[in-house]
Amino acid sequence: MNDKRIAVIMSLYKNDVVDYVKLAVESILNQTYKELDFFIQYDGPIRPEVDEYLTGLKDERVKIQRRAENKGLAQSLNDLLAIVMPMGYEYIARMDADDISELNRFEKQMAYFETHPEMECLGTWATEITSKGEEYFKKQMPESHEGCLEQFRVRDCMIHPTVMFRRSYIEKAGVYDLDTFFGEDTMMWAQGFAAGCTMGNVPEYLIRFRLDDNFFDRRRGWKYAKGIWQLRHRVNKMLGFGVKEDAYAIAYAVAKMMPKAILNIIYQKGRKVKE
Repeated sequence: MNDKRIAVIMSLYKNDVVDYVKLAVESILNQTYKELDFFIQYDGPIRPEVDEYLTGLKDERVKIQRRAENKGLAQSLNDLLAIVMPMGYEYIARMDADDISELNRFEKQMAYFETHPEMECLGTWATEITSKGEEYFKKQMPESHEGCLEQFRVRDCMIHPTVMFRRSYIEKAGVYDLDTFFGEDTMMWAQGFAAGCTMGNVPEYLIRFRLDDNFFDRRRGWKYAKGIWQLRHRVNKMLGFGVKEDAYAIAYAVAKMMPKAILNIIYQKGRKVKE
């Protein structure tokens, strides 16, 4: 295996629409960095037009895995990791089926890895877009490992679909935790910090992250608020964080029970990056 070749992993499920999937897939296959293979997991049945598009691709780098039952994102990613890790890939990149990678994303991330050999998990900044593709928010994350750890005391420090792992991260931190209502990415970062992995972000907007029309509705309410508290409290205990971090988690959970209009304002105004 070429140690500079990237395994890209992406999950699909029944709600993914063909127009978004095309944009996502083409943004990977047309990367300026060509040394990649694209592993796609069907998480249960998908729309016929999506399957028709993917099976019609004439690109040997596309590797489709099918599963009849929907088991969720974490299980799909673990299934793909179980395929690519034994194959010896040194780099494993994430992608989501409704986002768009800038065409130089991998070139930039690989160059950053080259100059930062200590880095094991590398995300990027993202331009959040609406369902129509209009710009909504410019989302930044800390560049340094120290900045990531400081921000993680309050909220996530990586944007999941922007991330590229060295295989050492998976070897040390393990695979995605299946025992979460949501937030498999949050737990993955916690596992990395607990295992002593080094994390950071390329300070460039290298992905367009799509917020669907139900983004805020799906991320509010009692069930989501309870899940936020349970997840963050578990993370805080794992990493030895204290009462202050639990207080942040409670405040975050309470915010998830507010009206959507207020949550929208909090989402845009309350996210300052600490470096």
